[in-house]
Amino acid sequence: MSQPIRYQAHHPTKQNGQALVLGLSLCAVAILGWLLSFNIGQLVHDKLSLLRAADAAILSAATIQARAMNAHAYLNRAQLAHQLAMTHLVTLASQERLRAMQARQSTIQNPPAFLIGMFFGPTYASAYLSARAGGLDDTLVLQQLEDAFGKHDGLIQDVIARTRQDLLQNLHALRKQVFETVLIHNVGDNGSAMRGTSLQQLGLTYQTEHDELDKSLRELNAQSPEWQSALSGVIKPYGFLRHRDHTKHNYWAVNVRCPHKRHALRRRGHTDISQDGVYEASDSLSFHAVRSNKIIGCYEREYPMGWAVVTTPGKMTGQTIDSSSSQNFAQQSFWRWVAKQSIPGWDIFNGSDNQLASQWAHMRPIRWSMKRAVGYADLTSQRDKPLYLEVQIQQSANKLGMIHAGSRIQTLGRFNVQALNGGDSIQAHVAAETYFERPEPRKDQQFEQPSLFQPYWNARLVRVQSKFEGF
Repeated sequence: MSQPIRYQAHHPTKQNGQALVLGLSLCAVAILGWLLSFNIGQLVHDKLSLLRAADAAILSAATIQARAMNAHAYLNRAQLAHQLAMTHLVTLASQERLRAMQARQSTIQNPPAFLIGMFFGPTYASAYLSARAGGLDDTLVLQQLEDAFGKHDGLIQDVIARTRQDLLQNLHALRKQVFETVLIHNVGDNGSAMRGTSLQQLGLTYQTEHDELDKSLRELNAQSPEWQSALSGVIKPYGFLRHRDHTKHNYWAVNVRCPHKRHALRRRGHTDISQDGVYEASDSLSFHAVRSNKIIGCYEREYPMGWAVVTTPGKMTGQTIDSSSSQNFAQQSFWRWVAKQSIPGWDIFNGSDNQLASQWAHMRPIRWSMKRAVGYADLTSQRDKPLYLEVQIQQSANKLGMIHAGSRIQTLGRFNVQALNGGDSIQAHVAAETYFERPEPRKDQQFEQPSLFQPYWNARLVRVQSKFEGF
């Protein structure tokens, strides 16, 4: 009979702890990997959040610049419009005074209306007499025109000039405020760990690397050639403001001694704005009768029919005669009186102006009060490039939502993140520009230079121009 097989039992206590060591090691590695993965993911997320916030902030700052420049364009255009209206009012006042003077001269028949009709036709005689329809007193009309002139001048001084000055003085502060507000509200968006209501709470700091705002804008006075050119361009299309010159001659000879000369009816008028901002409108109408004598031969005797000068404070153009000198040509010949006057250019032989009517107008001009001439804002000379703005932003590492576990995170490839649990930071380097571009091409197919007279300024993000490396 065979013997039974005996098995020796293996004592389990001799193998305890070997698998536990391996398991704990694997858990440690897994935890370390999870921490590293979490930190990298959180770091990338926070970095992208900072980049998005930085892009939004720099674009907002560039947009504020664009809006400010468009506002300057509207202010400049509004100022030109008000000055255009003031030019019309000065011209209207001059022509109203001219009408009143014609009414008075036609009433006293100096010269008589029938004489004008006989030499130049019934149309001119009728126009001469029709001046009476407005009455002889122009005080009320002139006062209303002056009041309207003062309102336009007040708007330029109190609204346009002050608004422009506020924009120029506060643009930097406003741009900074918008930049910081947008940056704070956008950092921490989309699940980022960063939270706060101020730059300090978010651990944010920034510095401007490049800013072309100050060297792109300037304030010029009203005497600058650029403003005078812009104002002339606005006034030019209006025929009412151009030179009002017309001469009518009679068709038949009136003096056997002067068969080559004819009686003339001369209408003269102009409106000017000097470089000092002085408005002046002048109008006159005179009948020039052909006369002759043995001493000087043929000459022209002027009979003023209407005259006017309206001006604002400043030196008037033209030279006035001595108001104390006699103008009673019944006692003194006209040509003798003219010879005593020391006014250059007064030609009674072959003249083309209404010299006597102009002198009478300057003896009693209409003077309107006006404040100082207001300047304007414009780009610096040869500024044809966009306004570039570049900012570098840093965020402190201790504000990031990372788990440090008391260790230092070493360099991780291109992220260049070292010792983030210390005093390092993540960074964002962004740039934007404010540029000038028409919404549609010009009809004449010409390129339009950037200016502060057209509100075509926009903003966009651009690539950073300066060299920068780092996370």
